[in-house]
Amino acid sequence: MSSRPDLNLLIVFDAIMSERNLRLAAERLGRSQPAVSQSVARLRDILGDRLFEKTPKGVKPTPRAEALWLEIREPLHVIGQALTHSEFDPTAIRAQVTIGLADDVHDMAFAALVSHLREQAPGLVLRVWEVDHQSIWPGVGDGRVDLAVSVAPPPPRGLGAATLFEQRFMLLHRPDAMPPATLDAYLKATHVAVGFRNEEAGYTDQRLANMGHARKVIAWTPRFVAIPDLIARTGAIATMPEPIARCHARRFGLATARLPFDLDPVPVRLCWHERRRTDPLHMWLRGQVGDVVRRQMMP
Repeated sequence: MSSRPDLNLLIVFDAIMSERNLRLAAERLGRSQPAVSQSVARLRDILGDRLFEKTPKGVKPTPRAEALWLEIREPLHVIGQALTHSEFDPTAIRAQVTIGLADDVHDMAFAALVSHLREQAPGLVLRVWEVDHQSIWPGVGDGRVDLAVSVAPPPPRGLGAATLFEQRFMLLHRPDAMPPATLDAYLKATHVAVGFRNEEAGYTDQRLANMGHARKVIAWTPRFVAIPDLIARTGAIATMPEPIARCHARRFGLATARLPFDLDPVPVRLCWHERRRTDPLHMWLRGQVGDVVRRQMMP
C-alpha cells in the first residue's frame, strides 16, 4: 500500500459495495459518476487491487474488496451515524431507492407512501420491486432492494427485520351470496385464490391439509387485484388477508365474513440488510415506510 486512503475514498467504496453499481452509488452520495470513478481509480492505486469487475448489472467486488469491506463497514457506518444523525435533513436527499413490496402492500400503501415521501423528501425517487414470502430475503440479501415489506419468515443471518403487524384472514364474497358458516360448507364451496410462483399450495391450503381437508380452487392468480372480478363473475369466495379483503369490499361492493375455522395470523415484516442498519438515510426511510404501511393496512 503506497499511502493510506482518506475517509472520503472509503465512503465511496462503502457506497459501491452496498449498491454494486457505480451509477446508483453516485446517486446515493449526491456525486457525479465520473467523480465516483476517479475515487475508485485512486483507491485501486493505493490498495494495488482492481477492487471491482464490471458485470451486465453493475460491478462485482474482488476478494480483496470483500475482505476490506468486512473490516471497515461497521466502523464506517458508526462514524457516519455519529457525524450525521443529528443533522440528517430529508429535504436534502437526492437519491433513488428500490423498495420491495408484496402485491397487497403495493395495492394499499404505495400511493400513500409516494405522497408522504414527496412531502418529506422531494428529491427521493422510489422504484418498486415485487416480492413475496419466497423472494423477499434473496432480494434483500443480494442488494436488489434497499428494504422490503411482505409476509416473511424470520430473517437469515446478516439480514434484519421488524414486524409491522400480524395479518389475519377473512372471507371475501358477493353480497348476494351467503358465506359458509361451517367448515363443511367452506370445503364444498368454490374458491379463487392468490398463489405465488411454483407454490403448489398456499398458506390456507397447507393449513387445511394439516387438518386432513382440501378445498376446491377453480382459479389461481398472483394478483390480489384480480380477485374481486373473479368473485363477481363466478360467485366463488376467496380467503384473503384482512386488510386487502376489507379494501376490496369497499372498492368493489363486495362483502366480508369471518372464516369458519381457525387460521393463524402471519407477520408482515419490514426487512433490510444489516450492512445498511446504521445508514442515516436507511434508518429514516425504514421509519417512514413502516409508519405509512401501518396506517394504510392495520384494521
